[in-house]
Amino acid sequence: MTANYGAGHLIASQGLREIIEDEENKVEILDIVEAGSKIEKITSKLYIWLNRYSHFLWRLIYYNPIIKTKFFKNILKLLLNKNIYNRILNFNPDVIISTHFFATIYGIKFKNKKPNVKLFVCITDYEIHPIWLFEEVDLFFLPSEFSLKTFKGKNFLITGIPLRKGFLMHLNEIEIRNFFEIKTDKLVALLNLGANSVLPIKDAIKFINLFKGKLYFLIIVGKDEKRFKMIKNFLSKVKAEYKLFGFTQEIYKLMSICDFSITKAGGLSVSELIYLEKPAIYYKSLPGQEEGNEKFIKEYGLGLTAKNFSQLVKLTQLIIENPEILNFIKRNLSIQKKKMNFLEIKKVVSHETYAL
Repeated sequence: MTANYGAGHLIASQGLREIIEDEENKVEILDIVEAGSKIEKITSKLYIWLNRYSHFLWRLIYYNPIIKTKFFKNILKLLLNKNIYNRILNFNPDVIISTHFFATIYGIKFKNKKPNVKLFVCITDYEIHPIWLFEEVDLFFLPSEFSLKTFKGKNFLITGIPLRKGFLMHLNEIEIRNFFEIKTDKLVALLNLGANSVLPIKDAIKFINLFKGKLYFLIIVGKDEKRFKMIKNFLSKVKAEYKLFGFTQEIYKLMSICDFSITKAGGLSVSELIYLEKPAIYYKSLPGQEEGNEKFIKEYGLGLTAKNFSQLVKLTQLIIENPEILNFIKRNLSIQKKKMNFLEIKKVVSHETYAL
């Protein structure tokens, strides 16, 4: 079960399905935003709006002590949608895995009806907000040992945040570069300019203009045709080396061939970059969960962080002048990757399903 309040929760559930599903384990993803009423859809849009346009308000909400209380969690339990709950009843699962705290509440209600059902929670950020922690959960899948700083309890397994199968394949960087016809001696920078990008188009244009002679750019624009035309029009007027992409399902291939990425510190993005051992500049992190992820990044030396455009420019120049920085970060990423163990999730789920 998941809730599309930010794409990371949904994508993590897709990764779980690809890891777990086989002939013996049938998996269904239930997104309570997609399956819900106007209330769920409006609150999802409000969440996106707050994260894009009002960081101050989101900070007040995220760090408000009231939402950390058991009282607030009990209020959330009163807001469940009957239609969504009926879909769970119809599927009648043996195991429920949640990738969002609100989805967990539905799992708790179903577990109260059927106590033998196992309820697992997959945490999707490295620093854990108390609202994720419910006593009724049988086991928590944690991103890292760093997460134990904000986790209370003994019912946990450190697995990493699950990734989709494309990231888990052996990726030959030389073959992928040849496929995309990328021939350059410059460092390759990946810029994701999709709808939820941390780099506004104007900033991206300034960035490309500043480093057009020093970097090769992989630019992903997403589904927005207006954005695509705007950036394409700009690129036609500058002498930059680049490949421009609209929406792509193969972002893992592009990530695998970059030397570094400029992205936001979402839990899933951090997990993907760790697994591919790719350094990044984490830019303009959101209050709350992304700030927590940045703490993890800084503690283990897994990337660089920039609060504003000026810092982004300085750090990029630093990387160009001192490429050994990337090698240092890669060594740290390699250490963290070895601690990821997604297949443990399947072992746990399969065992519990068999036992039931």
